[in-house]
Amino acid sequence: MEQFANEGRPRRREYSRDFKARILAQCAQPGASVGGVALSHGLHANMVHRWIREERLRGESAGLVRSLAAPAFVAVPLPAPDVLSVIEQPAAREVKLQFQRGDLVANVQCTVPDCAALLREVLR
Repeated sequence: MEQFANEGRPRRREYSRDFKARILAQCAQPGASVGGVALSHGLHANMVHRWIREERLRGESAGLVRSLAAPAFVAVPLPAPDVLSVIEQPAAREVKLQFQRGDLVANVQCTVPDCAALLREVLR
């Protein structure tokens, strides 16, 4: 008697090229996340990432440049740090550091080499 391993197992879903293209177009929108797009369509993010890789390979083999194939650098503006203030006093060759975390404020005054070592330890 022969038994097949696939009996009783659900078949994998197949998606049309149009559906995949719509998903990839949504992923290519500025600010869109692959996970968010996948979740909104009831898909797993790994599957959408695989579709992006496949699209990239198709584009490279055809010699095309696609928005999904070439990730770009995005500059993110950051607010001025409120945790650490550095005020250099060139005549004294000392630096005054002010650390702030919530209501706690710590002021440290040290020489430039000592402050550099302190900052390496604090930022580690």
